[in-house]
Amino acid sequence: MNPIYHRVQLFSGGGSRFGYYLGSYAALCEQGLKPDLILATCGGSLSALLVDIAPKPSELKQLAQSRELYHVLQAIQAVSLVSSKSVKPNFFQNAIRRWYLSNRPKKLAQLQALEMHDELLAELQHLAMFEIRNEDQWLNELMDWKQKNESKNGQYREKEKTNAPDIAIIASRLIKEKQTDSQSVQLQEVLFAPSKVIHYANQASQQVAELNCPTYQYAPNRLLPDIFISNITDVGTEQAVRASMADMYYLTPIQVEKLGWCLGGVIDLTPVELASQLGSTVFAETKAGYDTKLAAPAIKRVFGFDPNSRLQAVHDFLINEQHSQHLLSANDAQSELQSPTIHWLPFADNSKRLIKMQIRKRLNLRQGNVELIHADYAGFMAQMQSQWDYGYQRTQQYLASL
Repeated sequence: MNPIYHRVQLFSGGGSRFGYYLGSYAALCEQGLKPDLILATCGGSLSALLVDIAPKPSELKQLAQSRELYHVLQAIQAVSLVSSKSVKPNFFQNAIRRWYLSNRPKKLAQLQALEMHDELLAELQHLAMFEIRNEDQWLNELMDWKQKNESKNGQYREKEKTNAPDIAIIASRLIKEKQTDSQSVQLQEVLFAPSKVIHYANQASQQVAELNCPTYQYAPNRLLPDIFISNITDVGTEQAVRASMADMYYLTPIQVEKLGWCLGGVIDLTPVELASQLGSTVFAETKAGYDTKLAAPAIKRVFGFDPNSRLQAVHDFLINEQHSQHLLSANDAQSELQSPTIHWLPFADNSKRLIKMQIRKRLNLRQGNVELIHADYAGFMAQMQSQWDYGYQRTQQYLASL
């Protein structure tokens, strides 16, 4: 099937450095290459929400340094260990246990084969290190910002809204045992998508070209092969963002009506195959490998696959598609890029380049948890400026090299 979008940009993760996606998006817009679809996962889903609120780069930058966004980030805090639970979690001990299991695949496979839905859900709820204060109102200030700006010059706002990219967000969900033939836990990739993508997916299904989960091949006993697609308008972009950010042991899963318990987008953190199906031109990013002591064991424990093996497949996909790269015309920056074309933006070193600009984390050995230390508002503005500049400059440099 022919792609339904000209240009797709991936916002694939980013964590607390999510701001570099915004600068990258602004650089593409400046060169007449505004994405028609943003496909986002995890921390990148918050960036997608910001673009949805303020698609014009000049206003997006204001929003990126706004007090409204500052309050959203401040709301993410370490879980209070003063609770009524009889056993308080020690996050360090559990991280060591996950590392131990990840290095003993037979023991991990045995655990996963016997594990039930409610057992894994309870673990994810109990061992989430961070929580969102006043979660029911978490994104309200951002949505109020949107309403205030849309009320200014209504005709202009309506035109700007029609030029905004579509937004699609990836998450995952736990499947109840009765929904499958399996007696053990199974998980499924979820795509919160606009109506245009849903219509495409229905057509693809009829032509035996379904949208499939690329990580299924690594954990066929743990993951379902097909992607569950839900209309993002029905769910709400804010709830889709919360679900996508609910990665294992970071935030607790969120219950979504008709979908069940949803957790983060790490099930398909670099959805380049899906983006290539949906768009003629894809702007993706190079990514560094996963930490083998914390991140990789956590993903193996919950989803059953090695994320570095998946990342290698993404890199192989990059190599296989190199031959189809079509250079931008030096005389015509507006020229259409030929299909299939994947542009890999050089962001793999963002953790080193922006490490001083992250939200600081402090180990509390007495409590057995990780504390978050947020910058003051001036520090936050400096952080977002640094992230914006990094994404903008790297994207501009890449485009200039073509």
